[in-house]
Amino acid sequence: MNKFCHLSLHSEFSINDGLINMEDLANKSSELGFDSVALTDCSNLFGFVNFYESMRKKGLKPICGSEMILEGENSRGNLTFLAKNHQGYKNLMRLISHANTKGKKNKECLINTKILKDNYEGLIMFSGGLGSQISDSILSDKFELAEKQAKFFKEIFKEDFFFEITRLGFEGESRCNSALLDLSKSLEIPVIASNRVRFLNENDYESHETRVSIQSGYVLSDPRRKRDYKEAQYFKSSEEMLHDFADIPEAIENAYEVSKKCNLEIKTGVYVLPDFETPNNLKESDYLRKLAVEGILEKMKLKNFDQLPSLYLQRFNYELETILEMGYEGYFLIVADFVNWARNNQVPVGPGRGSGAGSLIAYSLGITGLDPMKYDLLFERFLNPDRISNPDFDIDFCRDGREKVIDYVTNKYGNQAVAQICTFGTMAARAVVRDVARAQGKSYSLGDKIAKLIPFSPEMTLEKALKENKELKQILKLDEDASEIFDMALKLEGTARSVGKHAAGVVIAPSKINDYSPLYLDADTYDESVPQSYATQYSMEDIEAVGLQKFDFLGLKTLTVINKALIEINKYRESIKLEPINLDELKLDDKGVFELLQKGITTAVFQMESRGMREYLIKLKPNTFEDIIAMIALYRPGPLEMKMVDTYINRKNGIEKIDYSKDHNIEKILKSTYGVIVYQEQVMQLAQEFSEFTLGQADILRKAMGKKIPEVMESQRQAFIDGAKKNQKISRVAEDLWDQIETFAGYGFNKSHSAAYALISYQTAWLKSHYPSQFMASALSSELDDTDKIKVLIDDASSLGLKIEPPNINKSFRDFISLNEETILFGLGSIKGVGENAIENIIEQRKKGDFESLKDFCFRVDLSKVDKRCIEPLIKSGSMDVFNIDRFQLLDQMEDILKLARQEIENKENGQSDMFGVQEFSVESKSSLKESFPSSGLSTLEFESLGYHLQHHPVEENYWELKKISPIKIKDLLLSNNNQRCNGVIISHNRIQTRRGTIVFATLDDNSGRIELIINQEVLEASNLSFNGQEIIIADGEVIEEDGKKNKEFGLSKKMRVTQLNTLEELRIKFARKLSINISENQTKKIEQLIEQLQDFSKEESPNGCPVEINYHTKDGKVGMELKENFNISLTNDNFESLKKACGMKNIDLHYYSRQ
Repeated sequence: MNKFCHLSLHSEFSINDGLINMEDLANKSSELGFDSVALTDCSNLFGFVNFYESMRKKGLKPICGSEMILEGENSRGNLTFLAKNHQGYKNLMRLISHANTKGKKNKECLINTKILKDNYEGLIMFSGGLGSQISDSILSDKFELAEKQAKFFKEIFKEDFFFEITRLGFEGESRCNSALLDLSKSLEIPVIASNRVRFLNENDYESHETRVSIQSGYVLSDPRRKRDYKEAQYFKSSEEMLHDFADIPEAIENAYEVSKKCNLEIKTGVYVLPDFETPNNLKESDYLRKLAVEGILEKMKLKNFDQLPSLYLQRFNYELETILEMGYEGYFLIVADFVNWARNNQVPVGPGRGSGAGSLIAYSLGITGLDPMKYDLLFERFLNPDRISNPDFDIDFCRDGREKVIDYVTNKYGNQAVAQICTFGTMAARAVVRDVARAQGKSYSLGDKIAKLIPFSPEMTLEKALKENKELKQILKLDEDASEIFDMALKLEGTARSVGKHAAGVVIAPSKINDYSPLYLDADTYDESVPQSYATQYSMEDIEAVGLQKFDFLGLKTLTVINKALIEINKYRESIKLEPINLDELKLDDKGVFELLQKGITTAVFQMESRGMREYLIKLKPNTFEDIIAMIALYRPGPLEMKMVDTYINRKNGIEKIDYSKDHNIEKILKSTYGVIVYQEQVMQLAQEFSEFTLGQADILRKAMGKKIPEVMESQRQAFIDGAKKNQKISRVAEDLWDQIETFAGYGFNKSHSAAYALISYQTAWLKSHYPSQFMASALSSELDDTDKIKVLIDDASSLGLKIEPPNINKSFRDFISLNEETILFGLGSIKGVGENAIENIIEQRKKGDFESLKDFCFRVDLSKVDKRCIEPLIKSGSMDVFNIDRFQLLDQMEDILKLARQEIENKENGQSDMFGVQEFSVESKSSLKESFPSSGLSTLEFESLGYHLQHHPVEENYWELKKISPIKIKDLLLSNNNQRCNGVIISHNRIQTRRGTIVFATLDDNSGRIELIINQEVLEASNLSFNGQEIIIADGEVIEEDGKKNKEFGLSKKMRVTQLNTLEELRIKFARKLSINISENQTKKIEQLIEQLQDFSKEESPNGCPVEINYHTKDGKVGMELKENFNISLTNDNFESLKKACGMKNIDLHYYSRQ
């Protein structure tokens, strides 16, 4: 017999090693004539379902297995398990689950002899090569121990225990094999041949070594790196294995015989749910009907079911009948239960997401919050009896309350029955380049340079990047190291890199999860008190394949913003004796909302925040809720590319004619969108009304159009035209309509989803319009860790006329607080380096009375929580300005005060008291403080602590100098073909790649206004700017206005095509012709210090130094002294700041050449 089966193989899903893709493995297995192959990834079944399905498609038998580590009393070693049948599969899942949860030690997944003895049935086991305990005993010359270990395993597994022997060329391998063969004879334990496969082809060895190095963090050339793999560990043919084991043919035969013992079949596509406990033992179907009837009556404010309008009654009965026929009553009950629990326990829930918002029964049960009948939302888009698929409600919860809902579900169904779903991170295009560069020992800068030439896009691949970017092609052609990196990256791209947890997916099983999937535990984030830390080892697609239903628990930040805003609004309304706001009862025609949208004032308005969306809103001038739904559906790449948004806007505004082909049915369906096919539901309705499709058939048409399969599309086209003829429609009109549907339906969006999200958009716009202070405070509090977003929100709040009161150590809390209708108090949580524990301690101590000074503060707070790294940014941000002492002086005092405070704490702990009392500390206790520090520079402190300028702007602080070289403020710039100059700091920028090279769009701010700079690659390369947000930039260029009316709402109607960019420092060094320093007659000692300082500057500077003039002032007049050339200094920012500190701002002046 010449047949063989590989029984030890690691795929890419082994994560730490293995490089085999499942589809490639199935193809190779078929090509080499194998009947079956085993997958034995290390302590996991991550890839098993994928492997199972790939092998089955090729008519091959997949064998389920895993290599695991057994921990004994004094040793650890590898073992490999294969599942013979379903019982073995269940036990294997239990072993793997144990290893990944309770057995996890120092990130290693371990099993022990007890769990092994309890879960061996249906399993075949063989010793794990040279890494096994038996092999370790042999190589340590402990033959008796090896024999004892072998007997132990044989006693458990009987004839299903085998010795694994390999011929890969490892040290000690021959000696080990010889001893195993002797034991095989004496103990009657069969041997099997193994190649411990890690990669598919012989030439994949280097790729595999690189993959292992990436995972382990070592450089390939590092002598400390373990060399655990050999070039021979590829997927050998039966003939090659027969050749390698020609002297032990039984090892080959036994491997094949073992494969014949393994006959696991798993059922896929059969879904199971936990039983839902109903009151009084009602059947689930009866209970669902009862809840739905009660719910719809409450929503419609009716007393009797027969009072329901006929259309509602018809739809209600149809949906309920469909749900019951398809057997989904349990699913609806489970979802309704946890959604309504959330609502009843102050966890805000969204109105719906996805196609589920099209169900009237879901609306009746409280699962969704939008009446589908009002907006032509179709149930068949969610559940279609003609296209059987699982229902899938995506539920948005308040971000802060999501975990509470998962806890509720876990407690209700048991923590053994609830788990989140795992996901796999792969080596994506940019990341794999950086990974390979590091593993190969190449420079970081080279890897980073190549990575940055790869366009950023989730769909981007290395091959695609190579086609799109000429610069990338060029660098690979000229640089051998770059080419090596890229070639290896191509081989590894897409390989599984890491395991995580799905952001939303949760499964609930009828029994234990590990009856369906092994469990995974992220050791880095595990918290023993949080059961839902567990995740399935099967991905979302795979978990559904083995029969478990996914439930999506999404955390939506906007719901948190709404909730916090409503709490503050309703507190305010209660104080003035008004009823609380209930957003569910808002009328959807509020004038204030539509005025806000028409002006594009939509920062923090859900789904409406982007610059492009705001521009379209201004053009559209929405005045109905339907317009909001349409904009959410249209503002996506496909419709934007097809100019569908422009068509919609032009038709709404009467610029473009609407053509309904004089057909009533077409007009009825497309009238709300001005003849544009915006929604998938419209495609379904057109097929139903125009060609007499059932809605079930129409949904199949909708899905076919999305997939664009030619043969399916052709059959659907004919059915559509035939149906139209049968419905007395004109053939030409039917064909034209089909062409229109075919063109636009691929871009059509799910109206149910758009409508549900439009409701959240409307609610946030309403809150912003009517209660801007509370809403913006809540929005700001939701972004405490995102400096860029905080800056945008603060700017927006200011544009609404709101005042942002700076941080105050005696008033501020963690979050931003609405003080009144015009004022928001800055939140301490937005200051860099100030953590939650510190803030809690500050607030707790503040209850005893306001802090009176920095000393009082340091003596009262817990310095283990509020340390120097926290106090420093508090001072820099202005939080301690309330002490009426300059921030620089506070920073200078800080160390001494902290030292005293710590000494006081130490004395108290030791039971000692200072006989002289605590040392008094005052501003005057340090000499010459007022002279040492400038009054400017506060903008730098703010930028360091906040990441933006709140009260102090660098342009204002440096205007005395800027007015000499760039006097015109941004607000005063005129449209002109002539070059103009302005200055400011760059507060945001966007870099894009074009055919002509890189272009940067940057927003320049000088505290009087803003302008958008358009910077081409030539200017960019010449300027070498860092865009750090703090450096003052001087820009020269032509000022233009692009669609000024549209952009005035953003304060960016003006744009500058930049011809030259410089920093203030660069222009000062180049064009300052003289530095004047004023000294009074009572400061004669300072002259000596100053000259010494100037000498130090001049020693290290270039020939471009600026001449220095000292003006000595007496009561009789002024004496000017020009210093010699060897005192010329380069006026870098550092040198200039040193001089300002030494001399004081008012004593320094700069003289510039008239032309710069």
